Amino acid sequence: MPAKFKLSYFDIRGRAELPRLVFAAAGKEFEDERLSGDKWTAFKPKTPYGQMPVLTLDNKTMINQTGAIARYLAREFGLYGSNNMENTKCDVIIETVSDVFTAIIKSHYEQDEAKKEELGKKLGTEVLPQFFTYLCKVLKENGGKCLVGSKLTVADLAAFDMLDKLVCNPKMGEGVYKDFPEVKKFYESVKTNANVQKYLEKRPVSEM
Repeated sequence: MPAKFKLSYFDIRGRAELPRLVFAAAGKEFEDERLSGDKWTAFKPKTPYGQMPVLTLDNKTMINQTGAIARYLAREFGLYGSNNMENTKCDVIIETVSDVFTAIIKSHYEQDEAKKEELGKKLGTEVLPQFFTYLCKVLKENGGKCLVGSKLTVADLAAFDMLDKLVCNPKMGEGVYKDFPEVKKFYESVKTNANVQKYLEKRPVSEM
């Protein structure tokens, strides 16, 4: 009997969007639980580490930490590469995306205006160009279509998620990667994957 999955997080994309995309790409059903206010307050003590996202299997086993959840699902659904090296390459992309996301969050929540401006400038002139350049390099080395192997993996979904957050940000948009046509092509390729596209069309409107 197939496992029953419930993914709990806030009503935003944030750190739960990658697991959601893995479910979508694999064509697997899951309960997309979005909590806030009193519901989150009540649920928090029940979580393994007092934070979300949390993946609950069959109403009993809980898995926390975004990377662990994404990797678990990718292994379950055949989206983690075909051997140990491809698994590792997927891990590298996931960790790289996590670094970029951390830099974005740091800039977004900085309260000191001078520091915020400095972090924003660094994001636009260093962090994102480095990320896009890296994606171009990996794509070229792997044939231009996928980041790892010859078919869609969690690595592609992790990179797509980051790009999608940037594109959907009104302060950035598609111009954010205007100097990197390979990145645009990759983004559109994942976006038009049948299962991913189906999910995106029905995805609730929410913050990054």
